[in-house]
Amino acid sequence: MATINMLEETANYLLNHCFVLGGVEDQRSKYLYVQDHLNEVRAAFAPLGYAVNLYPAPLQAAALVNEHEGSQARLLKYESILLLVLRLLYLQKRESLAANADQVLVTVEEVQTELQKMNLPRKLDQKTLENLLRTLRRYNLARPVGRLSGLDSRIEVFPTVLLALPDADLADAAAEISRTHTELGLYERPEEAEAGEGEE
Repeated sequence: MATINMLEETANYLLNHCFVLGGVEDQRSKYLYVQDHLNEVRAAFAPLGYAVNLYPAPLQAAALVNEHEGSQARLLKYESILLLVLRLLYLQKRESLAANADQVLVTVEEVQTELQKMNLPRKLDQKTLENLLRTLRRYNLARPVGRLSGLDSRIEVFPTVLLALPDADLADAAAEISRTHTELGLYERPEEAEAGEGEE
């Protein structure tokens, strides 16, 4: 009976949070359950069109993936931008950390510095950042460490940021942007192009 309850608890957790992490203390038992009962967990989700992927160390994560196109979680623009920045900072920090380090921590100042490089139309104030992080926390992508009270406040970034934004997806997005710029160039009027050249 305890196993059935654990299956229900873990399945509900995955439905609500998409990821479960072995490196986070309050999620470890659920991750280990998925690891030890992977076929049962997969069988529970298969009729609904979901796959369960297990990523061993160093990621130590289980992911619930909807196999139907277009039914994934949708993030708002600034949530996506923050996720992209946290992914970048995660990769930078991960390189400099010891191999056995469990946590990747970034500061609000580091996040703001990366955001400023993007020339966004508005700066993220503390309240907005807290709201955006609430969503990312829900999906087990990142969480604040204590209160976000200043630039030295810290955010723990989980390895799941790599799974939420895989390299292949980023490459596809970059190719799409390049293609769009090329297509827009076809609609440029000759006089605009000449004016642009004359200004140089």
